[in-house]
Amino acid sequence: MLTVIIVVVLLCLLIFLFGKFLDKFFSPKTRALVIAIMWILTGLFGYLIYDSIQEPIRFDKLKEKRYQAAVNKMLDIKKAQLAFKEINKRYTDNLDSLVQFIETAEFTIIERKDTSVIDVERNRIYGISVGSDGVGGYFKDVVVTKEIGKIKVKDSLFKDSDRYKRLNSVKIDGLAERIPVTMKAGWLVKGEFKSPVFEARINKSALLSDQKDYLVAKEKKTVSVDGINGEEIILGSLEELSMAGNWPKKYGKNE
Repeated sequence: MLTVIIVVVLLCLLIFLFGKFLDKFFSPKTRALVIAIMWILTGLFGYLIYDSIQEPIRFDKLKEKRYQAAVNKMLDIKKAQLAFKEINKRYTDNLDSLVQFIETAEFTIIERKDTSVIDVERNRIYGISVGSDGVGGYFKDVVVTKEIGKIKVKDSLFKDSDRYKRLNSVKIDGLAERIPVTMKAGWLVKGEFKSPVFEARINKSALLSDQKDYLVAKEKKTVSVDGINGEEIILGSLEELSMAGNWPKKYGKNE
């Protein structure tokens, strides 16, 4: 804004000086016409400068709105993948199968209860006899589990929403086509250690495809603690045990 003010002031000063110059060489009628044109050009230049300053501000607002939609999708995928892993002991690389899993799978509801029981082995070692009333000897703490029912994964994670049916893409206001989500899954093996991993990605260029190239190119080079660094929005990793996203916490949990 300060730049716009300075430029407009300089242009006004230029018009004033130019008007003095016109007094010597042009008639009053011609002079008035030229000055009017100069004022019009001043207003136009001022608007163009103002708009050039506002353009990246508008871009940042739009970018953050679209990134929020993408991160929300990633968080839904994370919930679904964690549920898939809990039941299948692995992640899936197929978003369609993840949707089918949500619609058909069930969580088992387990009741856990802490209790104490006679430690038969320890009593035997020490030659201790426990009376019929259970008095005397050693006891040990155990956890007794009991299955008390089941609940559908869909009802547990998404309740009355059907947004899980579109985990493979993001709908962005202003864009005709939905933006695809790509996903891979596998195993991380280090020595005898083996653990399932997965990674989901959404391309920044696709999210901002209707914006000016120079703004998108600059955004893809972002290196900031408050921004999403790199060319993609990423959840998880195939190279390390991580369910984190590469976005700052203002968009949602990234751990």
